[in-house]
Amino acid sequence: MPPTYLQKLAISFAIFAAVALSASSVAKADTVQLTVPNDPAAIGSGPFANITYVLNGNAIDVSVTGITPFTLFGNSGTMFGFNVVGDTAGLQITNLVNCTLGNIDQEISTFGKFEFTVGGDVPPGVPNFSFTVTRTAGFSSASELFEPNDAGYAFAAHIYNPLGPENARTGFAGNGGGPIPEPTSMILLGTGLLGLAGGLRRRIANKR
Repeated sequence: MPPTYLQKLAISFAIFAAVALSASSVAKADTVQLTVPNDPAAIGSGPFANITYVLNGNAIDVSVTGITPFTLFGNSGTMFGFNVVGDTAGLQITNLVNCTLGNIDQEISTFGKFEFTVGGDVPPGVPNFSFTVTRTAGFSSASELFEPNDAGYAFAAHIYNPLGPENARTGFAGNGGGPIPEPTSMILLGTGLLGLAGGLRRRIANKR
């Protein structure tokens, strides 16, 4: 007996739900905003930048993007600091774009000490920069890059505000909360679609 329209629809929903759930497990992206300034008089109030970190295989790709009008400020010192959950053996920072390798265990303004940093040698106005983090043991989740330090901050960056008072347009900003896991909505969507597909299949079975 050939499949009915409802049967085909149920199968299509099930396939789509499986793909959605699969995509959510592969992406594993988290996003954090930098919202806490060390000097509001100089750089104003945020949010200042978005930090997105995505699991790519067993490495983590990181991108930091200023939120208009704010940009990032690179110099020979520290431009961005972060921490790593667990083992740091063999940790490497590669694929650096608009940034350079920084220091280890670096104090960043009022935001405490960070395990790793990237720096830069560019004038104020860098809209974004990115890099990749790897380690010997690899990573199984993007959230392994979210580890608050003793001051309670997982990230901090050097910020430039072109609209700030002259000669006082730079400062640092830290994250003001935990990560926002991007896959959550995809998991909810996939779960809902699987439930809908199951309901359709039951409806078909009851009509037989």
